[in-house]
Amino acid sequence: MSSYKVLMTLMGLEIGGAETHVLELCKALRKQGVEVYVASNGGAYEAELADWGVIHFRVPLHNKNLANVISAYGALGRIIRENDIKLVHAHARIPAFLCGLLRKKLNFRFVTTAHWTFTVGFPFNVLTNWGERSLAVSEDVKQYLIDNYSFPSKHIKVTINGIDTEKFSPETPHGDIVEEFALESEAFRIMYVSRMDKERSLAAHALIEAVPPILAARPDLEVVIVGDGDDYHKVMEAAKSVNKAAGRRVVVMAGARVDINKFVAACDIFVGVSRSALEAMSAAKPVILAGNEGYLGIFDESKLDKGVETNFCCRGCADTSARLIAEDALRLIEMPPEECADLGIFGKELVARDYSTERMASDAMEVYESVRTSVREIDVLISGYYGFGNNGDDAVLKSIVDNLKAERPDIRIVVLSKNPLQTERDYGVSSIFRFNFLRVRSYLRKTRLLISGGGTLLQDLTSTQSLLYYLWVINTAVRSGARTMLYANGIGPIRSEPNRERVRRAVKRIDMITLRDENSLGALSDFELKSGSRLAITADAAFALTPVGSDKAADTLSELGLTNERYFVISVRNWKYLARSFEDDLAAFADHVAGTHGLTPLFIAMQPENDAEISRRIASRLRARSRIFEEAMSTEQYMSIVAGAVFVAAMRLHVVIYGAKTGTPCIGLVYDPKVSAMMDIMGQTSHTPVEKPDVAALCGFASDIIANREHISASITSRMESVLERACENTRHALELLDRPDF
Repeated sequence: MSSYKVLMTLMGLEIGGAETHVLELCKALRKQGVEVYVASNGGAYEAELADWGVIHFRVPLHNKNLANVISAYGALGRIIRENDIKLVHAHARIPAFLCGLLRKKLNFRFVTTAHWTFTVGFPFNVLTNWGERSLAVSEDVKQYLIDNYSFPSKHIKVTINGIDTEKFSPETPHGDIVEEFALESEAFRIMYVSRMDKERSLAAHALIEAVPPILAARPDLEVVIVGDGDDYHKVMEAAKSVNKAAGRRVVVMAGARVDINKFVAACDIFVGVSRSALEAMSAAKPVILAGNEGYLGIFDESKLDKGVETNFCCRGCADTSARLIAEDALRLIEMPPEECADLGIFGKELVARDYSTERMASDAMEVYESVRTSVREIDVLISGYYGFGNNGDDAVLKSIVDNLKAERPDIRIVVLSKNPLQTERDYGVSSIFRFNFLRVRSYLRKTRLLISGGGTLLQDLTSTQSLLYYLWVINTAVRSGARTMLYANGIGPIRSEPNRERVRRAVKRIDMITLRDENSLGALSDFELKSGSRLAITADAAFALTPVGSDKAADTLSELGLTNERYFVISVRNWKYLARSFEDDLAAFADHVAGTHGLTPLFIAMQPENDAEISRRIASRLRARSRIFEEAMSTEQYMSIVAGAVFVAAMRLHVVIYGAKTGTPCIGLVYDPKVSAMMDIMGQTSHTPVEKPDVAALCGFASDIIANREHISASITSRMESVLERACENTRHALELLDRPDF
């Protein structure tokens, strides 16, 4: 339970039913280990919250003044961001309205408690927001939400006003308030507790008006009225008038108090409604239910159903009047003491059984749990360099999709692609055009997890424009409330300082980062992102591809006319930093291998539109016979070709990875650090930079490989066992993130 962190928002913390409800709920949640924050305009209960380890933020949420509303909006946003709040629980209209607006921006889970019924006329009906789930304090409040806001019944839980039965007890000492207010120690005392606002003070006026007939029956009568509000002075004037007529102080005005339990313990009869009435019942006091919304009278078993239905507020009952209060007070006065005591015991047992703070907290936790995991239409949205006809990236996508589906056959996947129809056909997923920004944003709002990867997406060596695109997708996902993962990524190089700052800001917000090599970890260290639970070194996703069976590989080589061919693979691509001599150097190297070792140079174009032309140019320079496969092929076909080769010489990272998976020795033509990093993982040092290729070194690498191929192949295969395990961890991290609760 301690993993929960919740922000309560309400108008203020002055004396009142909703305010006391929040106070007791906070205390009960703290007992369960929940980290609780409160935002309100403050008030009398701040100190008690602090005693329970609840952090309070003073925010002007107490009225609809435009300046206050704007200030509160900004303050709530800062509180939620700075404290990483993922769950907000609002308890009044203004806080709920502002939290509803902020949720669109900050993507926390949002629940409310409906404590009362309010006007539903325009514009209040438009501005009211009841969140994703709502707790209603009574059945009739639940029906109010259904009838007036079409709030789904299944998303409403009826809760209670939880009462601290240890605090509200007949044994509570109260001598200090008797002394403070100079109360008569032997008086017959009626207590009334409520806010003294105009919409709450009807019963207070009626009780004061009922004093004369009650006083006639009990000359020792003392009426104590506790509470404050905008009608306090009128209530005070009424009290003075009655006291003057009685010739002594009968009605005592106590004002706002936080020690209500002492006042309740000091009375013989309690008049009031809702939480205050329940607190009096907990102290075993006979209760007359009377309030602005109705009058139920002396509470006993016959009134239980109506009391529970209306949260003891008497909605739909007779109107409160002085006559009714006087009649019921006199009835209690005339009642045998044991019957009066039985009423108190009935109320006390009811509260202990059905209105504990533990149950109130349990109700809240049930609702929190119901929103703990996002319910979104799309499980995973995958972003990367897909749909461009690049087999390396397509191999990564195939691995991600296949491994996720192997674990979750019903998983709902959408891929951002340049060629959505082809992607849907090849991978059995839904796909949308990657540059339809409005649609991408819309889909991210429906997505639980964004996977960005694999590949080296966060780099500006290719272009800043490409980097900005991938950062936009990540940042939009974060703002949309999706979880985010860099899936087996390479990082860097990032040469521009503005770009470095953009990446620094983005990676700090990403939920999980898996890296395919140590070099990428070094690049991330520059962004002050430390190793921990959300960062792991795994391996390129292509390592987790299902291996091609020997029979299928043999069939593929037969179809391609390679069954009796001894060949080595060359994989090159256009690159702006290639040495001017690169094509001649590669041609010289290929002719040497062909002439010295009798191997056919076989060019493969992993991305035909980029690789085919340069492959043809190099082949045209050869004296030896060569072959070129310049049409796009499947991942299985490329892997079969690599598996059948004596060795490969490759710029393309995923040709090197196919070599690693099939135990085929490799010579790295390094145009990007990712190629040399992969060679390191394979335990091979046979690589040369394309900016300054060393033909003699290339020829030496080839000779060494041919002389020691069996040993080198066995070494690669041995090293790849742990790499495969690490590659499979990418899927595990993704699924854990997908299943992780929101808070």
